Amino acid sequence: MSDGGTGKLLRSVPYFLFYVFYWTADALFVPYLGLYFELRGMDSVQIGLLNSLFYLVTVVSAVSVGYWADRTGRPRRTVTLCFSAVIFVILYMSRAVSMLHLGLAYALYGYCTVACCDLVDKLLLEHLGEDTRMYGIFRVGSPLGYSGGVILAGLLIPRFGFAAQFPVCMAFAGLCVAMALLMRESAGARRAARASVPLRRLFTGREPAYIYGTMALWGFSEGGALSYQAVYLSDMGFSTEYTSALITTAMLGQTLTFTLMPLLQARIRPENMVLLGFLLFGGRVLSLTFIAQAAFPGWLVMALHFLGGSAQALILTPITLMIGRCFSAEVSSTAQTMKTVASRGVGSSAGAFLYGWLYSVLPAQGVMLLFTCLIFGFGVLTRAAGAWAQAPATRAETK
Repeated sequence: MSDGGTGKLLRSVPYFLFYVFYWTADALFVPYLGLYFELRGMDSVQIGLLNSLFYLVTVVSAVSVGYWADRTGRPRRTVTLCFSAVIFVILYMSRAVSMLHLGLAYALYGYCTVACCDLVDKLLLEHLGEDTRMYGIFRVGSPLGYSGGVILAGLLIPRFGFAAQFPVCMAFAGLCVAMALLMRESAGARRAARASVPLRRLFTGREPAYIYGTMALWGFSEGGALSYQAVYLSDMGFSTEYTSALITTAMLGQTLTFTLMPLLQARIRPENMVLLGFLLFGGRVLSLTFIAQAAFPGWLVMALHFLGGSAQALILTPITLMIGRCFSAEVSSTAQTMKTVASRGVGSSAGAFLYGWLYSVLPAQGVMLLFTCLIFGFGVLTRAAGAWAQAPATRAETK
């Protein structure tokens, strides 16, 4: 390999490692926070409120942090500052006891972290330049990190309790800061300081409607079903180790799909890829519906989790690349963080709250089955919306 090629490869490493460390830290907290809140004496409705608060804060975070990154033209510096603050927020959460303080800490954690991955997406696309096919290869770091975090949590919690999560998560947040410092600043840094950000472009046309509508439906699906997965499995009599095994299996499926993404992009249209993601994720949730029944074998549960884990890659990759194509540099940071507004802020907050309420009034397996049906329906809806969004371009090609 030439010296130039070696240098470019070395400059690429921080982007990959940031995804690894970011998702390791996230996996140490989010999948098990429902159980942690239960230990603090909260019921399912209160947990649903806390989860909804977390997701609603993402709206404020993604808009304000993304806007600030575009306004200053410094998304890398924005990521660095946010994750430096995360270290202190985690320390605060480790000392919190009441619902008020836990909720505030959880909200601050969400505010500081949620937009950062989107900003690194923007920085990575700029780093890749024309060859965006390699985006999926870099995002392999996300499922690898998440799998590592879930496994680590599964080892720490049974032996040392939830308190062990906090210092480990702080360490990974510090590594995220280090990786952000090693990235190249956005090309937007060369613009005039505090340049205007034309936000109207985010809400004009069919493609933005398809992009953010799809992300809202995906957030509703994922936030509703998976924010309660640990609680659901615990109520069904399964251990935290089994929960970790299921999540790790899903992450293996996601890892393989991100790895194969350059090949998949050449063979599957973006809107069909999104449809496939919803269908496979629906199968994963369906396996949770029947997980406690002897007639539903464990190998089938694992297989559906493996396939369903690919949904994140199948939905996130085409949407992220579509955002890169649709929006100009002046608004690109906000455009990327807006997908988090749609998914977590709008979709996941509604899904988590609805699931928490239904979980308190309906049989747990019935709630899972209801969400399975919704997810399959969302997949069909996004496919129709994709055809609608592409209709003008299709008509222009046929003329």
